[in-house]
Amino acid sequence: MEEFIKNIKQKLLENLANLITFLRLFISIWLLITAWCNPEQIIFMAVLAGSAILTDFLDGKIARELKKTSKFGAALDQLGDKVFVMPSLGILVCKYGWVMNTLDSKLVNFVKALVVLLIFIEFLQLIAWWIFFLGKKFQAQSNKWAKAKTFGAFGVIIIWLIMLILEIEFKKPVIQSLIYLIAFTLIITDILAFFALNTYYHDYVEQTKTKKDIKERKRQKISTKNKSREE
Repeated sequence: MEEFIKNIKQKLLENLANLITFLRLFISIWLLITAWCNPEQIIFMAVLAGSAILTDFLDGKIARELKKTSKFGAALDQLGDKVFVMPSLGILVCKYGWVMNTLDSKLVNFVKALVVLLIFIEFLQLIAWWIFFLGKKFQAQSNKWAKAKTFGAFGVIIIWLIMLILEIEFKKPVIQSLIYLIAFTLIITDILAFFALNTYYHDYVEQTKTKKDIKERKRQKISTKNKSREE
């Protein structure tokens, strides 16, 4: 029994970072269900969003501290980020877009267009990550642009939730400067998302070229050996 408990503790410790990432997936789903079924519980939603963001900082730090980084952990972390960011932004626009109804329609549509663009790029990155991960054709490494883009997306979600808390809980009218702040943050985040996507593409091209070069050298080596034997 003691050996069994010891093995369980060891397994939990080895997979602690991945379990925290998995917790982010659960919190994200809980957040979306709450937003859809009980949209008035905005403070609780903000707590859930803050918890999800906190797990994103913890899982990577713990994985590095325990020296338990892995390809699966990196892919799961990407999945956790995307499952939190994409639906959260989508539901904020679709379910809580009314908070901007009193503002200029051009500005509101501009913000919505920026959100849709970010969701689209995030979706492309998620599909690419998991296709390459499952196919083992490309080892994708998170880059500085992707990390900065994630922080930007988190910032948009936090600012939007603060705006909703002021409107719903404190009956304060939406401050237009907050919308400008959201728009500015979205512009920067979309640019960062483009740079991240571009970096992933160049990494893929470089790794593909390296693999081709290795195969070509092996082929030449085998060809040289065969010629030597014939002589």
